[in-house]
Amino acid sequence: MALIKTVLKLDISCQKCKTKVLKAVTSLEDVDKVETDEAKGTIGVIGKADPYKIVKITRKAVSSAGKVVEVVSIGPPPKPDEKKPEDKKPDPVPCICTCPPYPPYGSSYIVVPYETQPSCSIL
Repeated sequence: MALIKTVLKLDISCQKCKTKVLKAVTSLEDVDKVETDEAKGTIGVIGKADPYKIVKITRKAVSSAGKVVEVVSIGPPPKPDEKKPEDKKPDPVPCICTCPPYPPYGSSYIVVPYETQPSCSIL
């Protein structure tokens, strides 16, 4: 059997009801992933579990609180987004300048006499 995503709409703003529903749904066999969206008031169950059993056990979990469970959709889960090759960062271009390398950091210092510096004049 293929993976099925069952989306249910119910009031999960109450932490006690949310815990009951999650505990009931995760106790079913073949449930791979459970997603909740409190803003929309939905719960999505992905797996090979029977959608009828998911709806039945969810309604039983919240029936004592007088809440109603509605089926939003039942179908295949969305395919994961594949990264496009455009998203890949290009490799950095190596430096081809003739600058001398930085001196090593530590306790040693390089002292450059003033005479080696070219003199300049500002007009």
